[in-house]
Amino acid sequence: MTHVLAAGLPLTIGLVLAVAAARAGRRPPLAAALAVGALLRLVLLVIAARDGWQPYDLAEDFRSTADTVLDGRDPLVYLREGGWHFLPFLAYVLAGQRELGELLGVPWSVVGRAVPILCDLALIPLVGRLAADPDKSGLRAFQYACAPVGVMVSAIHGQFAPITLLLGVAALVVARDGGHRAGRAHAAGILVGFAVTSASWAGLMLPGVLLALSGARSRLVAFVWTGVVPLVFLLSGCVFLGTPVGDLPATLAKSLSTRPVVGDWGWTAVATGGQQIVDPAYARPGLLILAAGVLAAAWWWRRADPAVLTLALLLAFLIATHRFGAQYLAWPMPYLIALAGRATWPAVTVSGAWAAFGYLYTTRLDEYGWRDVHVWWAYSSLVVIALLVWALPPRGPDSPRRSGSSDRGDRALKAAAQTPAP
Repeated sequence: MTHVLAAGLPLTIGLVLAVAAARAGRRPPLAAALAVGALLRLVLLVIAARDGWQPYDLAEDFRSTADTVLDGRDPLVYLREGGWHFLPFLAYVLAGQRELGELLGVPWSVVGRAVPILCDLALIPLVGRLAADPDKSGLRAFQYACAPVGVMVSAIHGQFAPITLLLGVAALVVARDGGHRAGRAHAAGILVGFAVTSASWAGLMLPGVLLALSGARSRLVAFVWTGVVPLVFLLSGCVFLGTPVGDLPATLAKSLSTRPVVGDWGWTAVATGGQQIVDPAYARPGLLILAAGVLAAAWWWRRADPAVLTLALLLAFLIATHRFGAQYLAWPMPYLIALAGRATWPAVTVSGAWAAFGYLYTTRLDEYGWRDVHVWWAYSSLVVIALLVWALPPRGPDSPRRSGSSDRGDRALKAAAQTPAP
């Protein structure tokens, strides 16, 4: 209970600050958002690093991956079956963190969370850039800095979602607001390519980036870069990690594979009676349901603003997915907060509470206690999903801005047109 209170208090304070800032009509400066965001994540980092419980993937899989790379071996070949599989980009990041920790004498429980925290902080100004209303960019940045899910995923779990989101959100900002058209296409494509190389779900952010670019040539350039960057990192294993060229197809397939763990979320929680199980029988129809949900969202929001389309695709994934980890809840947060729709804060609040229960309370339980609690916790995910459905954005194409300057100009022209002639 002491741990729950110690970690839950800063999360609660952050959420209260985010809601209070909107209620009071505040426009906090970016420096305030970064300072508060850094403080919240630092406090949670200290608490998490000193805790006797550490996330298994961070403590074991991620550290093993780093050590394997530092030994000059391909983690996709040598790591345990069912462990984390990813292309070398993140493996190199983990190896860099591991080496830095050894040089500075910083334990893995601290340095292993460093890059996710830094990336989550870097997302704060980007959320401001994404804001539907340019006049509220400071508020949206501050609210993201305080939102509990991002804080927990980066500072407690040390998961990769903030890295992927930073690259994907930056790609959309560059595609929409960047400089020369040709330069935007190349930069946006490279950024999405890095995002896809860090996590395959980043492909959900590609349609919005392509939509933000103008012209078939620019979109083709960005699309090509999205494929080139992962290919370069895949081939780098042959150069730096001794991966045989003939093993590349199997290596790629392994990097895209996942264990068919179900029963934590949504319809599979109902199907398994709230029990977490490993069963491919759920994964096969689950993939079809997931694909149908994402494709339906892509068609329904095909004419929406790029940020709206991206939010819709990410929410559709969470609503329909059969396999789930609490870190998935971080995926839509930058877009959800930046666009601030009808159910944003109910969704943010309940998602944060649901994830916090998993991170802070269930990790204190023994195996038998965890299984008992998991049943109703998994069923309660249906409440979170209902709020995510409610948070789906309007279909209209003209709610958020494409650039602050053009939006302000459009509003000025509209106001002038509505002014009666003298």
